[in-house]
Amino acid sequence: MVTLAQLRDAALGGLDRAVVEWTDLAAALDGLVGRATTGVGGPLRASRWEGADADAAARGLAARGEQVMVAAQEARCVLTVLDTAADQLRNAQRDLWAGLAEAAAAGFTVFEDGRMEPADPTHRADVAMISRRHELEQLLAAPVRKATEVDTHCAETLARLYPTGTADWADTAADGTCVMALAGLDLATIPRGDPVAAAKWWAGLNPSERAMYLAGYPAVLGAMDGLPTEIRDRANRVALAEAKAALIAELAAARAKRDAAGRTDDAKWRLRVTALKERLAAIEGLEATLRSGDDLYLMGFSAKGDGRAIVAIGNPDTAAHTAVYVPGTGASLAKVGKDVQRVRRLLIATERYTKPGEVSAIAWLSYDAPDTLVHALSSSDAEAGASKLKYFLRGVGVAQGVSSQRHITVIGHSYGSVVIGEAAKSNGGIYARDIIVAGSPGTHVSKAGDLNLPGNHVWVTLAEGDPVSTLGSGAHAPAVKEKGIWNRVTPDDRSFGANRMSAEGAHGHSEYWDGEHPDSLDNQAAVIAGRYEEVNLLWGSRP
Repeated sequence: MVTLAQLRDAALGGLDRAVVEWTDLAAALDGLVGRATTGVGGPLRASRWEGADADAAARGLAARGEQVMVAAQEARCVLTVLDTAADQLRNAQRDLWAGLAEAAAAGFTVFEDGRMEPADPTHRADVAMISRRHELEQLLAAPVRKATEVDTHCAETLARLYPTGTADWADTAADGTCVMALAGLDLATIPRGDPVAAAKWWAGLNPSERAMYLAGYPAVLGAMDGLPTEIRDRANRVALAEAKAALIAELAAARAKRDAAGRTDDAKWRLRVTALKERLAAIEGLEATLRSGDDLYLMGFSAKGDGRAIVAIGNPDTAAHTAVYVPGTGASLAKVGKDVQRVRRLLIATERYTKPGEVSAIAWLSYDAPDTLVHALSSSDAEAGASKLKYFLRGVGVAQGVSSQRHITVIGHSYGSVVIGEAAKSNGGIYARDIIVAGSPGTHVSKAGDLNLPGNHVWVTLAEGDPVSTLGSGAHAPAVKEKGIWNRVTPDDRSFGANRMSAEGAHGHSEYWDGEHPDSLDNQAAVIAGRYEEVNLLWGSRP
């Protein structure tokens, strides 16, 4: 129990220094994870070392990295508790000091044990003084009682943060929830849906406050457009690990229920187990993708539904040229590795025109893509994804510095071009200088200029034998009457007014990023780098 004298004389600067030290420790641990990835993981991958020993080394490095990530997150939890204690104890101490000053002004002497007597002995039997003493005793008891509560709650919370020695993300997630409740940090205070407001809010936080929000709300911060990419990556990797831990626990519970179920419910639980295993495999696939390079940033993640992921190669915050690739029908978290491979090829091709570090390429799977061609005939997924894409692109621009006017190119494949069309034709358009569509069934406009960009900054490529432009036009290409005949105008039509690029060598719907057929890949790279004179045009006009 805290005493009046202890609270009165408490030197709370020590707690403030401890908060700073734990903040520095969390940052150092984050840096250690990064150095392990680049300093150890990078050379291991570059060495082309293969076999059982190589696999064991990779697993060991991943496990150690995960332990350090847990330690960093727990350090953020500790500093949140300490900061809460310092803040609340300081408030209690101020109230006590104010009460002591009021008691002295009223003519009372306050003793070390909290007892109070009139300074003038002749007033001890005075009824008014007795009543006033009672009031002041209550006034002084309140901050002491509050300090005791704070001390008890903070001590109990610190005790539960004791490390387990293993990377227990379920425990870490529970710790984060606990410390947020203790600190009283309200989720409603975090601005969402406005990248500019999000960036301003983040910039106004001090390092300890940022660490506290990372401790309690990693999934929220990871999804916030406008925040620095490195912060989103850090938050999303924690959110990914916590989601995986929760999914493993859910799978174990489902298996137990399946094993205990009778014949009536057995099929239901078998299906549930299968679905959970597929979701876990998708998350593990994303983890493997993130381990495949030391230049990858996880800018978005969600385990809901088919899953969502935004993976950047290179940091877009510092890139002079950024490509954002939007996949189409069938895209899901389970297949995100394929999308990252495509943007990797784009980045490598673009770097032929730029200096090292000037390019970032992003696989943007942050919408519910249609599962089948039948589902792709609907525009509902594109309409839902369009606003998300707009906010994301705006967030990239905000993180880069809106006044910088850096070069952003958005690339849509198949149904992804429908998403881009919905976003670009809406009020204000999208924050991008160029749009590229490949194998597009339509963009819901009949003229390139209706995408809120000059027509010569809209680029289209269509490979030989790609049927999607024809098959999907009835759903996504507007009908235009020309010379008394109604026709569906897709982006590859000359009348659309876009620049038509060559896709020579590519065939079908999926070879636009195939390194064996470089014409399509090289043309896209030239647009991304702003080297428009290098594009092999079939028709159109270069910017």
